[in-house]
Amino acid sequence: MKEVEVRVPKELWPRRGGWKGKVVNILVEPGDKINKGDVVAEIEIEKAILEIESPYSGVVEKVLCRENETIEPGSPLITVRVLE
Repeated sequence: MKEVEVRVPKELWPRRGGWKGKVVNILVEPGDKINKGDVVAEIEIEKAILEIESPYSGVVEKVLCRENETIEPGSPLITVRVLE
């Protein structure tokens, strides 16, 4: 089994440079089983809330950010132990 990071997708970010967002909710905890497509976090940017989905199925190993933390495109949110 391998461990991978779920990051804020760069393609979801506004096209203009220099933007940062704020973590509104972390919806998972270490030990939670998740499926590909499950929403793991909500990020506020430009008065909108982005739902960040996991591209992996597995078990959450670590949460790498906190609520109210400022983050950028590509920032790591969680690590997942991928179940193969």
